[in-house]
Amino acid sequence: MEPFSDLLRTFRKKPLIPLDHIEAKSSFHKLDCGREDIKKIIPHREPFLLIDKLLGLDLTPGEEVILGVRFIPAEDPVFKGHFPEAPLYPGSLQLEMSGQLGLCLTYFVVNKRKTIAENAEPLAVRATKVLGALFLEPVLPDSEVLLLSKRLDYDGYFGRVISQVLREGKVCSVSIAEVLFL
Repeated sequence: MEPFSDLLRTFRKKPLIPLDHIEAKSSFHKLDCGREDIKKIIPHREPFLLIDKLLGLDLTPGEEVILGVRFIPAEDPVFKGHFPEAPLYPGSLQLEMSGQLGLCLTYFVVNKRKTIAENAEPLAVRATKVLGALFLEPVLPDSEVLLLSKRLDYDGYFGRVISQVLREGKVCSVSIAEVLFL
Protein backbone atom coordinates (compact mmCIF):
# COMPACT_ATOMS: atom_id res chain seq x y z
CA MET A 1 0.00 0.00 0.00
CA GLU A 2 1.27 3.48 -0.86
CA PRO A 3 2.15 5.58 2.21
CA PHE A 4 -0.32 8.36 1.39
CA SER A 5 -3.22 6.27 0.08
CA ASP A 6 -5.11 6.37 3.40
CA LEU A 7 -4.90 10.16 3.49
CA LEU A 8 -6.12 10.41 -0.11
CA ARG A 9 -9.02 8.08 0.66
CA THR A 10 -9.95 10.09 3.76
CA PHE A 11 -10.23 13.33 1.79
CA ARG A 12 -11.78 12.01 -1.42
CA LYS A 13 -15.28 13.02 -0.30
CA LYS A 14 -14.85 15.69 2.34
CA PRO A 15 -12.95 18.99 2.37
CA LEU A 16 -9.62 19.19 4.17
CA ILE A 17 -11.25 21.61 6.60
CA PRO A 18 -14.94 22.12 7.46
CA LEU A 19 -15.85 24.99 5.14
CA ASP A 20 -18.94 26.04 7.07
CA HIS A 21 -16.90 26.68 10.25
CA ILE A 22 -13.81 28.24 8.74
CA GLU A 23 -14.63 31.89 9.36
CA ALA A 24 -15.63 31.10 12.94
CA LYS A 25 -12.09 29.94 13.74
CA SER A 26 -10.20 32.69 15.52
CA SER A 27 -6.96 31.54 13.85
CA PHE A 28 -8.38 31.96 10.32
CA HIS A 29 -7.06 35.05 8.56
CA LYS A 30 -9.05 36.43 5.59
CA LEU A 31 -7.06 37.35 2.50
CA ASP A 32 -7.98 39.41 -0.53
CA CYS A 33 -4.97 38.74 -2.74
CA GLY A 34 -5.51 38.87 -6.50
CA ARG A 35 -3.35 37.74 -9.38
CA GLU A 36 -0.89 40.65 -9.10
CA ASP A 37 -0.30 39.79 -5.44
CA ILE A 38 0.10 36.10 -6.25
CA LYS A 39 2.73 36.94 -8.88
CA LYS A 40 4.89 38.35 -6.07
CA ILE A 41 5.15 34.98 -4.32
CA ILE A 42 5.14 32.35 -7.10
CA PRO A 43 6.98 32.48 -10.46
CA HIS A 44 4.00 31.52 -12.67
CA ARG A 45 2.59 33.96 -15.22
CA GLU A 46 -0.23 34.04 -17.75
CA PRO A 47 -1.32 31.90 -19.38
CA PHE A 48 -0.06 29.42 -16.78
CA LEU A 49 -0.98 31.26 -13.59
CA LEU A 50 -3.87 29.09 -12.48
CA ILE A 51 -5.04 30.84 -9.29
CA ASP A 52 -7.24 33.94 -9.43
CA LYS A 53 -7.43 34.87 -5.77
CA LEU A 54 -6.29 33.86 -2.29
CA LEU A 55 -9.20 33.95 0.17
CA GLY A 56 -7.69 33.04 3.53
CA LEU A 57 -5.27 31.03 5.58
CA ASP A 58 -4.68 29.48 8.96
CA LEU A 59 -1.08 29.33 10.17
CA THR A 60 -1.75 27.37 13.36
CA PRO A 61 1.25 24.99 13.69
CA GLY A 62 0.29 21.57 12.38
CA GLU A 63 -2.90 22.97 10.82
CA GLU A 64 -1.46 25.28 8.15
CA VAL A 65 -4.01 25.65 5.36
CA ILE A 66 -4.78 28.11 2.55
CA LEU A 67 -7.87 28.74 0.42
CA GLY A 68 -7.91 30.06 -3.11
CA VAL A 69 -10.29 30.29 -6.03
CA ARG A 70 -10.15 29.96 -9.81
CA PHE A 71 -12.76 30.62 -12.44
CA ILE A 72 -12.37 28.36 -15.47
CA PRO A 73 -13.97 30.07 -18.46
CA ALA A 74 -15.56 28.13 -21.31
CA GLU A 75 -13.23 30.07 -23.65
CA ASP A 76 -10.15 28.42 -22.13
CA PRO A 77 -8.34 26.95 -25.16
CA VAL A 78 -7.81 23.64 -23.37
CA PHE A 79 -11.48 22.80 -23.94
CA LYS A 80 -11.00 22.79 -27.74
CA GLY A 81 -9.05 19.56 -27.42
CA HIS A 82 -10.10 18.10 -24.03
CA PHE A 83 -12.69 17.13 -25.20
CA PRO A 84 -14.56 18.93 -28.02
CA GLU A 85 -17.82 17.03 -27.56
CA ALA A 86 -17.65 16.75 -23.76
CA PRO A 87 -15.28 19.41 -22.39
CA LEU A 88 -13.50 18.61 -19.12
CA TYR A 89 -10.72 20.51 -17.39
CA PRO A 90 -7.69 18.18 -17.39
CA GLY A 91 -6.53 16.46 -14.22
CA SER A 92 -2.96 17.53 -14.94
CA LEU A 93 -4.03 21.19 -14.76
CA GLN A 94 -5.93 20.49 -11.54
CA LEU A 95 -2.63 19.17 -10.16
CA GLU A 96 -0.89 22.34 -11.35
CA MET A 97 -3.50 24.59 -9.69
CA SER A 98 -3.05 22.62 -6.49
CA GLY A 99 0.73 22.86 -6.72
CA GLN A 100 0.61 26.61 -7.24
CA LEU A 101 -1.63 27.00 -4.19
CA GLY A 102 0.78 24.83 -2.18
CA LEU A 103 3.60 27.20 -3.17
CA CYS A 104 1.50 30.14 -1.96
CA LEU A 105 0.98 28.41 1.39
CA THR A 106 4.70 27.73 1.59
CA TYR A 107 5.41 31.46 1.20
CA PHE A 108 3.24 32.32 4.22
CA VAL A 109 4.55 29.44 6.38
CA VAL A 110 8.24 29.99 5.62
CA ASN A 111 8.00 33.76 6.10
CA LYS A 112 5.68 33.47 9.12
CA ARG A 113 3.43 36.13 7.57
CA LYS A 114 -0.31 36.66 7.15
CA THR A 115 0.21 39.21 4.39
CA ILE A 116 2.30 39.45 1.24
CA ALA A 117 5.25 41.81 1.66
CA GLU A 118 5.50 44.67 -0.85
CA ASN A 119 8.99 43.46 -1.83
CA ALA A 120 8.08 39.75 -1.80
CA GLU A 121 9.89 37.38 -4.12
CA PRO A 122 9.01 33.81 -5.06
CA LEU A 123 10.63 31.14 -2.90
CA ALA A 124 13.34 28.98 -4.43
CA VAL A 125 11.42 25.70 -4.52
CA ARG A 126 10.75 23.08 -7.18
CA ALA A 127 8.07 20.45 -7.42
CA THR A 128 9.71 17.04 -7.31
CA LYS A 129 6.88 14.52 -7.39
CA VAL A 130 3.22 13.81 -7.08
CA LEU A 131 2.90 11.25 -4.32
CA GLY A 132 -0.69 10.41 -5.17
CA ALA A 133 -3.81 11.82 -6.77
CA LEU A 134 -7.47 10.94 -7.21
CA PHE A 135 -9.77 12.51 -9.81
CA LEU A 136 -13.34 12.17 -8.64
CA GLU A 137 -15.68 14.73 -10.22
CA PRO A 138 -15.48 16.63 -13.50
CA VAL A 139 -14.45 20.26 -13.64
CA LEU A 140 -16.60 21.78 -16.37
CA PRO A 141 -16.37 24.96 -18.43
CA ASP A 142 -17.56 28.12 -16.64
CA SER A 143 -16.87 26.56 -13.24
CA GLU A 144 -15.59 28.39 -10.21
CA VAL A 145 -13.49 26.04 -8.14
CA LEU A 146 -12.38 26.39 -4.55
CA LEU A 147 -8.79 25.35 -3.96
CA LEU A 148 -7.52 24.07 -0.61
CA SER A 149 -3.98 23.19 0.35
CA LYS A 150 -2.75 21.93 3.71
CA ARG A 151 0.82 21.45 4.84
CA LEU A 152 1.65 17.88 5.83
CA ASP A 153 5.32 18.05 6.79
CA TYR A 154 8.75 19.53 6.12
CA ASP A 155 12.02 17.73 6.82
CA GLY A 156 14.50 20.51 6.12
CA TYR A 157 14.74 19.79 2.38
CA PHE A 158 11.37 18.53 1.22
CA GLY A 159 7.89 19.76 2.04
CA ARG A 160 4.66 17.90 1.36
CA VAL A 161 1.14 19.28 0.94
CA ILE A 162 -2.26 17.76 0.38
CA SER A 163 -4.56 19.76 -1.89
CA GLN A 164 -8.10 19.65 -3.20
CA VAL A 165 -10.09 21.17 -6.03
CA LEU A 166 -13.80 21.54 -5.12
CA ARG A 167 -16.73 22.49 -7.35
CA GLU A 168 -20.13 23.18 -5.84
CA GLY A 169 -18.97 21.62 -2.57
CA LYS A 170 -17.85 18.34 -4.16
CA VAL A 171 -14.24 17.17 -4.20
CA CYS A 172 -13.15 17.03 -7.84
CA SER A 173 -9.57 16.02 -7.10
CA VAL A 174 -7.31 15.42 -4.15
CA SER A 175 -3.54 15.17 -4.45
CA ILE A 176 -0.38 15.01 -2.40
CA ALA A 177 2.78 16.60 -3.79
CA GLU A 178 6.34 17.19 -2.68
CA VAL A 179 8.58 20.21 -3.23
CA LEU A 180 12.32 20.63 -2.77
CA PHE A 181 13.61 23.79 -1.13
CA LEU A 182 16.64 25.02 -3.09
